[in-house]
Amino acid sequence: MLNNYDNYFSPNAELYKAWEIHAYGEDPQQNLYMNIPKDKRGFPTVVWFHGGGMVGDGREIPEELWDGQICVVEARYRTIHEDHKTNSLDALEDTASCVAWVLSHIAEFGGNPKEVFVGGMSAGGYLAAMVGMCPKMLAKYGFDHRQLAGMLICSGQVSTHFQLKADLGYDRLGVKPVIDEYAPLYYAAADIAPILLITGESGLDMAGRPEENALLAATLRSLGHKDAKHCILQGHDHVATVQAAGWIFLQFVHRVIGR
Repeated sequence: MLNNYDNYFSPNAELYKAWEIHAYGEDPQQNLYMNIPKDKRGFPTVVWFHGGGMVGDGREIPEELWDGQICVVEARYRTIHEDHKTNSLDALEDTASCVAWVLSHIAEFGGNPKEVFVGGMSAGGYLAAMVGMCPKMLAKYGFDHRQLAGMLICSGQVSTHFQLKADLGYDRLGVKPVIDEYAPLYYAAADIAPILLITGESGLDMAGRPEENALLAATLRSLGHKDAKHCILQGHDHVATVQAAGWIFLQFVHRVIGR
């Protein structure tokens, strides 16, 4: 697992062109790091959002995704600072804007716009699930959320995120789950993209996180979704989960695209 953007490097760098930074907005945090496979055309892409409770700004991404076949896009988004000029709603907006940028431009780099996956760890998993499940987020940019190839959600909150609850004045509820328009669970439907949810063990991962993810997967299947799965990594806490989930996510991507 990588943990920061200082002295940026890509695992298996010999399999990739030199990484590129592209801006999708005017704020310094509104950019993405694109790792393009060498000598490949029509490749799939994973857009990955880091965790940190929408306050931290680091790198949390399984290194196994750099297999030389997948374009890895590490997305940065506006996090919350002491000046309170941004909040979690800005992070949600950035998620949609970033994914829309990739859908609009990936063909220019040789990628297949029909094989764009979204994923993330913790808060990043929440953001990825929202953009993949809430119809209005990508519709604002002229895209249908159902055209995404799949979602890779690692210990993501699928009820309304705790930081968003704080920003909207839900503080009094504490850890009590909320399922409203800011919750991926609210948008459960049979026709969303394939989704793989991976969490740690109950009691080791964050409180309620495995149970929420299990509920989302079960709800999707009960609605008729054909490719919704929740995996629990026994013995793994919140951080260890992303360190161990890479191979499972990699197999999911290649299975979905049929390679």
